[in-house]
Amino acid sequence: MALFIAFLADIFFGDPVYAYHPARLMGKGIERGENFLRKNIVNEKLGGAVLALGLVLAVFLLTGLILYLAWCIHPFLAMAFNIFGIYSALSIKDLYKEAKQICKNLQEKNIELARKNVGRIVGRDTAHLDEKEVVRATVETIAESSVDGIIAPIFYAALGGAPLALAYKAVNTLDSMIGYKNEKYYDFGFFAAKQDDVFNWLPARISYCVISIASLLIGKNFTGSLNWGWKDGVVSGHGNSVISESCFAGALGVQLGGENMYQGKLVRKVFLGKGKHVLEKYIIKESLNLMVMTSCLTLGLAVILRGFIYG
Repeated sequence: MALFIAFLADIFFGDPVYAYHPARLMGKGIERGENFLRKNIVNEKLGGAVLALGLVLAVFLLTGLILYLAWCIHPFLAMAFNIFGIYSALSIKDLYKEAKQICKNLQEKNIELARKNVGRIVGRDTAHLDEKEVVRATVETIAESSVDGIIAPIFYAALGGAPLALAYKAVNTLDSMIGYKNEKYYDFGFFAAKQDDVFNWLPARISYCVISIASLLIGKNFTGSLNWGWKDGVVSGHGNSVISESCFAGALGVQLGGENMYQGKLVRKVFLGKGKHVLEKYIIKESLNLMVMTSCLTLGLAVILRGFIYG
């Protein structure tokens, strides 16, 4: 029940902006923890591991403690807090709105604004992207976020409620802030990046099944999603994120991946799928439809899983 209500809350209200949002509190904790540990622990890998493990454990235990205290006061208060915690871990509506706005910018032929808005949801340089590259960046983000913003938090919420869902949110926030392979974070962010890989391993593979089935239900290329998701994703050895991206590429009949610029440096990523269709703006709408169906299927499976585990 809590998971279902939290899902609906995110669909209707999105992610409200306020100072004490759990993700923002985690971000502040990461910044302060990094500053402290860099000054006090010489070994950067050790310092990064202390931060990554410490934050995730702290979030899990603190959330569990609050949930327990709320239960001692009244079960309904505990349910409300559990709903709030799961709701805070989801990112469905906000991603939908951001991608929809980029599509609107492209329809209005406002490439400058589209570049600016896509820069809000991707880490690559966007100042010189053409329309096709804006579309590719948007679709890739929708595909990747279908795992770390939807499938994974729903999966962990089904297993362990708000404590585990917010612990996963901490894992994801750590990776997004310090899990880089640049000079500054190569050692300090090493553990955070590996931790994210571990937590996303199973949800990424669940996404292979869920996205493929979702593609069938909305009339997209089911066999393409299965084939490319398996070939370029599951068995490719290129990490977790390429699984959902490959499934999206196969379902939509486009090719994703390729060359991106990060802080002025060219990074070549593997190509995913085989493009039968040009990356035009309507592909963003189709990818959003696929994301929504994927979200609904994941919720249904999670409710069944939770019922099976807890009765």
